[in-house]
Amino acid sequence: MSTQFKKIFGYLLVVFLVIGFFVLYRYVQPTGYQLPDDPLAMEALELVKKHRSREGYTLDEAVQLMVDDLKSKGIPFREGDWQVKAQGEDKYMVRKIVREKGSVEWIEREYAWRVDSKEKSIRVISLAAQQLMPFENLPPLPHGDQISSLPHRMLKVPVLTNVEGKSANGVLLT
Repeated sequence: MSTQFKKIFGYLLVVFLVIGFFVLYRYVQPTGYQLPDDPLAMEALELVKKHRSREGYTLDEAVQLMVDDLKSKGIPFREGDWQVKAQGEDKYMVRKIVREKGSVEWIEREYAWRVDSKEKSIRVISLAAQQLMPFENLPPLPHGDQISSLPHRMLKVPVLTNVEGKSANGVLLT
């Protein structure tokens, strides 16, 4: 074989490899997340999506409003699918991830809830999801009994008498 034939054969091989990788990438992309066939998992997903948010929308609408806000501001983002994962008998984790381009790196917000299908209860398990939940559905603060001010610990503010409360102009300070 001549060297010119080897060169042409090498170039053709590289071109065919590039075309092959392009075809594989283009037509054999992995599909998105598939929801499980479990009817309780689908019920858990619907419980979360239809639960009321702090602003009165459903949780699904509240997440979509945040995504629409990113879109209107022109911020690059990637929105994941709703995902459901079994976590034991009658317990499921439901989540959705939204990534937005920050000034330096991507910011990932995971909206996640734990659903008990037997009790039909939803517990928030991520910080981003806490911002959406109504206050009555949030877990109590850790050491909340120590944070609250007790009546005997409150500072006593002295009350000004009428004479002490007057300024130089004779106007009562309140």
